[in-house]
Amino acid sequence: MRPPIAVAVVGAAAVALAAPRLVGGGEAAATAARPTVTIRMGEFFFRPRQVTVHVGQRVRFLNVGKIQHTVADTDARGSVRSRVIRPRPLDHGQAQVVRFTSPGNVSYVCTFHPTLMRGRIVVVR
Repeated sequence: MRPPIAVAVVGAAAVALAAPRLVGGGEAAATAARPTVTIRMGEFFFRPRQVTVHVGQRVRFLNVGKIQHTVADTDARGSVRSRVIRPRPLDHGQAQVVRFTSPGNVSYVCTFHPTLMRGRIVVVR
């Protein structure tokens, strides 16, 4: 079984779970230089649908659609877990930011439109 992915809180937009590991030393400097990755969501998409980020790098989910959307992590079967990314309704122009502190794969969905809106984040060192 893979260890759980941990996420650090960035502002009030994300929730820390599974004992986050702080990024330190040389890793912190390298991570600070990496820009935030933006994933846009709208009717009915995540773009890009899959991204690869480094440990400590931020991912911003931005609602560019006209209706509310959410983001929540899922298990291997696609069932919502909300252990890494806690869903909250995002109106047009609102964003949710997370910072992953452990390597691994995170699948996610919009909880309002789970059959239409799916994506994946690969977190590498």
